[in-house]
Amino acid sequence: MLTYTKKPDSTVAEIVVDGQITDQDMNTVIAAMQADLDKGGKLKLLEDVREFKGMEPAAFFKDVRFGLAMMKGVSHVALVTDASWLRMIADTFGKVSPAQIKTFDRAHIDEARSWLAAA
Repeated sequence: MLTYTKKPDSTVAEIVVDGQITDQDMNTVIAAMQADLDKGGKLKLLEDVREFKGMEPAAFFKDVRFGLAMMKGVSHVALVTDASWLRMIADTFGKVSPAQIKTFDRAHIDEARSWLAAA
């Protein structure tokens, strides 16, 4: 499951990953996020990875293409996960990304939200 939420008056959006990501999940999230990006301004993104059980192949390729394209519209990313391998990837990508990326343990999701709100 993959979901995207953003309050109309906020610049912070939240993506939740919980299980396997389907192509339909990815299409829905891309459409919603693209609509917010098209409004202008920069988004701050909280990615809450509760459990990751892989992706359908079509979803994977869309994630890579859209992820790289949308980074110019994102100023900050808080990755919340207990998966050390995801934290390592985010820390490495953060060195070359135009967005500031910070990782948090799941127990510190409120700290991640505070970091984004203060950014």
